[in-house]
Amino acid sequence: MNPAGDDSATTTTTTTTEAADGDLQRALEASLRDVGTMSAQEQDRLTIDQLNDIVATIAQEQPMVGAKVGISEALAAEYAENPMKGFALGIDILNAKYSAMRRVRKDGNCFYRGFLYRYLEALVLAQQQQPTTIPELVRIREVVKGSKKKLLDVGYDESAMDMFWEMFAELLDQVPSLTPDALHLKLNDEQGVSNHVVWFCRALSATQIKLNADRFAPFIMGEDGLADVDKFCRTEVEPVNHECEQVQIIALTEMLQVPVTIEYLDASGHPSSIVFPEGAHPTVKLLYRPGHYDILYDTTD
Repeated sequence: MNPAGDDSATTTTTTTTEAADGDLQRALEASLRDVGTMSAQEQDRLTIDQLNDIVATIAQEQPMVGAKVGISEALAAEYAENPMKGFALGIDILNAKYSAMRRVRKDGNCFYRGFLYRYLEALVLAQQQQPTTIPELVRIREVVKGSKKKLLDVGYDESAMDMFWEMFAELLDQVPSLTPDALHLKLNDEQGVSNHVVWFCRALSATQIKLNADRFAPFIMGEDGLADVDKFCRTEVEPVNHECEQVQIIALTEMLQVPVTIEYLDASGHPSSIVFPEGAHPTVKLLYRPGHYDILYDTTD
């Protein structure tokens, strides 16, 4: 609780945060302007510039991925004054089902960042228990190795994609030597690989959509009833900090063959979950609240 004399400081902090959020929103809107008229190389350059701009704007506001905290500890105060009591009921249910969560930075990359963090964390923990390389690490290395050809097949420029692809592959190669704490530091390093491998997940999602355009087209139709897959990927998947929807989730889990459970917390008082793909038993579990994803941990984790 803030002492009475700190009210002005609290107001100043809130105003500063709101101003930063406004600046970020304006920057994102500007970054999307006229993107459809750019060449592929210009769009790649824009993506890299966006990475740098976003990091500079919000690095001081939130960690990329926070520490583990209890469900109630993390969420109860946030919804204490909410007139829709279903949120509080839902938190109680989640608190009984899950042992902890990690907050993920609210920058539009939260699904990709949370998904990747939890998957890599599970790999590191599993690898620590084995003297030889675990089968899942062997498998995902092969998937990522084979993804380069797919990226090029759908039109990505090799010189632009090499850096992102290599960073992702090298991060997987480092898994046997990493501890969970070391991984946490690496994926919170503003100057490190984190933002690049997160964007690479966007590229993988877009690639899967393009490779299966006929199957995804019915889910991305515009107001005119037409489905422009390339435009959808260019404007809804690839841009840094653009929020992720179910189409992108399905595409990424298919491309990497890594399932995910999404728990939905809303005002109904009855959290629901969806597994992608249906019938799988994911290690990666994320909490979705309107517009945002965080990481969840089972009671056995």
